[in-house]
Amino acid sequence: MKRTVFYSGLALALFLALVAMETIKSDEPVSMFELASDLFEMALLAMAVVATSYFSQEMREVRVERTELLGKLSAARADGEKWRSTARVHIKGLGFAIRQQFADWRLTAGEADVAILMLKGLAHKEIAELRNSSAATVRQQAAAIYGKSGLSSR
Repeated sequence: MKRTVFYSGLALALFLALVAMETIKSDEPVSMFELASDLFEMALLAMAVVATSYFSQEMREVRVERTELLGKLSAARADGEKWRSTARVHIKGLGFAIRQQFADWRLTAGEADVAILMLKGLAHKEIAELRNSSAATVRQQAAAIYGKSGLSSR
């Protein structure tokens, strides 16, 4: 709002200055049509100058904001890559710990597959569909997993 008022005042001041200069330069009487035409021409000139100034200022601000946003985007990308790198280490460690625990429990390859899918939250029926086996087979393997791990359920 302040900027609009400033530029409106600037346009008015420029217009009045042009009118004053035209009046001072004029020696002879001017018809109403010529006066109106000159005033309109000066108003257009004043508005063009002020509009150019206004939009130039707007573009400067847009460039500054764009530069700031690009800096923030770059920082966010760096943070994301750092997080992904850290997460990879933790996930790799978790995967190793899970495989080690399955080995300690002496799970078969099939039981380990079922155990992983159970850890992911899949139901016995979903696991059976994924493994192309029956739900009864998955239930048997789940029971074997519970028995070997000493757990009573998921």
